[in-house]
Amino acid sequence: MSMTAIRKKSPQESAGAQPRYVELANTLVRDIQEGRHVVGSLLPTEHELAEQYGVSRHTVRASLKKLEDLGYISRKKAVGTLVESANPDTAFVQSFGTPEDLVRVAATEVRAIEAVRHVTLDRNKARRLEAPVGSAWVLLSGTREDARKAGTPVAQADIYIDASLAGLVDTIRRQPQTLISSLIEREYAVAIDEIRQMVTATLIDAPLAERLGVQAGSAGLRLIRHYKDATGRILEITDTTYPADRVTVAFQLKRGLKPGLSS
Repeated sequence: MSMTAIRKKSPQESAGAQPRYVELANTLVRDIQEGRHVVGSLLPTEHELAEQYGVSRHTVRASLKKLEDLGYISRKKAVGTLVESANPDTAFVQSFGTPEDLVRVAATEVRAIEAVRHVTLDRNKARRLEAPVGSAWVLLSGTREDARKAGTPVAQADIYIDASLAGLVDTIRRQPQTLISSLIEREYAVAIDEIRQMVTATLIDAPLAERLGVQAGSAGLRLIRHYKDATGRILEITDTTYPADRVTVAFQLKRGLKPGLSS
């Protein structure tokens, strides 16, 4: 049996110490993604994992539950724990379709982070973001750029991640094309259970208009998204402003069936 040490946390990660089961879940996810446990194979038993990593079976069960929720594994009685995928897709069930249906933007958009700072939301900012007053966040500010056009800015973005996720900042910088919600799921083994989106009209002020190459005072759309875990806790907030002609908001509504009727 191969031995894989649980990754030593950085000082930033230690500041927001993760539970042992989350740390183990992170290690198992990396082992699956890096091919140490291939798709279609069985993971070691709970007892074997507990001995291998020096943790309790309760910790192992909690870790495996996380991996199952994320779609990496399935657990079948009398069979064992089967590796289902190295890159599972998260499915979101919403009244108006998948997240991709909500706002269609260029697939080539990437983040260009220009500033990072810790913030605590005062009453005005909390009301603007519809987030808890006094909550602590890491704010990553910058633009979204079109990689096909020499990094031309297409939108202004403020991204807030829960202060306990501060250890993700370097990874977010290194992987500008990867959704931050995906990084949260991968690195912290926390499933994003719900995405809430709010869309409002706005006017592009002069400084932002100059950056985005549009006329000052022209129409824009401001999109705020909340990414929540299963308990309803907000882990990420994105506050993005697009010129109106650069984004399309789409909703998909379906008529519900009456009781006793089938399609």
